[in-house]
Amino acid sequence: MVASLASMLAYNFFFLPPIGRLTIADPENWVALFVFLATAITASQLSSSARRKAAEAGSREQEVQRMYEFSRALMLRDDERTLPDQVVQKIAQLFESQDVWFYDRETDSVRRIGSSDSPIQEAVLRNVARTGETWRNSESAALIVPVQLGGRSLGSLAVGGSNRMSEVALQAIAQLVAIAVERAKAQELAARADAARQNERLKSTLLDALAHEFKTPLTSIKAAATTLLSQGNPDEMERDLLTVVDEEADHLTELVTEAIELARFGSGPVKLHRELCSASELISSATARLPRLTEGRVLEVTVERNLPSLLIDRSLSELALRQLLNNALRYSPPSSVIQITVESQGEFIVTRVSNAGPGIPAAEQDLIFEKFYRGRNVRQRVAGTGMGLSIAREIVEAHGGRIWLKSEPEKGVQFSFTLPTSIFPKRLTDQPVQTLA
Repeated sequence: MVASLASMLAYNFFFLPPIGRLTIADPENWVALFVFLATAITASQLSSSARRKAAEAGSREQEVQRMYEFSRALMLRDDERTLPDQVVQKIAQLFESQDVWFYDRETDSVRRIGSSDSPIQEAVLRNVARTGETWRNSESAALIVPVQLGGRSLGSLAVGGSNRMSEVALQAIAQLVAIAVERAKAQELAARADAARQNERLKSTLLDALAHEFKTPLTSIKAAATTLLSQGNPDEMERDLLTVVDEEADHLTELVTEAIELARFGSGPVKLHRELCSASELISSATARLPRLTEGRVLEVTVERNLPSLLIDRSLSELALRQLLNNALRYSPPSSVIQITVESQGEFIVTRVSNAGPGIPAAEQDLIFEKFYRGRNVRQRVAGTGMGLSIAREIVEAHGGRIWLKSEPEKGVQFSFTLPTSIFPKRLTDQPVQTLA
């Protein structure tokens, strides 16, 4: 505008008569003078607009370049530093921002770079993350945007200072940060899952190796004890000692069998060899193999009449039932009764094993079927490995059934599991069926 006015005055002074004076003698020259002024102003406005758009395009190009460098830095981030620390450092470095704040909603922590007199406050950061609305202070010295992904709030991001970036750029950066946060979580979960798989594989390998190494000496001990008991006439003390050796050899054999089964279950899917079996036969066979624990205990067995036959792997199902009976006998008072009830439930038969034990806290009921887990209140009082219930769960689920428990403090524990019947054989297509005559 100044250049246009100056040009008009110069044109009047040097070219319009009377030359050398800022006056106009001919009225037509007024028209020429104002046309010249309008043309000069229009040209200056167009030139200014073109320069302004060129500057904006350069600024946008620079922001895009910085955003590319920022996204590349997030992808190739340093594992020695946390993601929030790298986010604020990279934004401050690439965008030359004086104040950068990042609030992680999951950990409720704030990472920041900036001066102590920053206009940004932690309370505002938390509020933006909660509400999902952009915030700008009255002086426009700070801008806060939410960090969201898929409608879920992950936190908030704020910048301040004289070199503050545009709102569009900050929202784009917030999206990149949200993707990076989710990617970091996914990598952490994948690493944990892989470590858990490796851990389970190592446990299964060690259990299998140790169990098979124990088999040979246990067989020799059992054979020697049985031979000494059957031959000669040992005195009472020798017979008692040999009986203890024989019984403990059986106990160790059971533990080794559990370890082998657990290692087999952890190494792959369980292979079933199904056959027909009644619920009464299953219970009788399972209890007969627990003579040492059932001696002097009362077992109340209630079986519903006219139950269909079970279509199961008999040996594995007996093992699962023995684990539940063993658990009930170990953790209940010696004078209490163990109740076993069997009833029909659609295409399954439900077996319940109840005992008057101390009960399982609600916080531990979801963990009790995990491998090697034992309740906190009984770890020191009752010996065990924490494998029995895990084995029972693997066997039941391999048959297509489910296992669960009901327990209240000081009111005992009831374990229930389902096994398929022979009424719906077409549903059991995972393994070939062997029918006994």
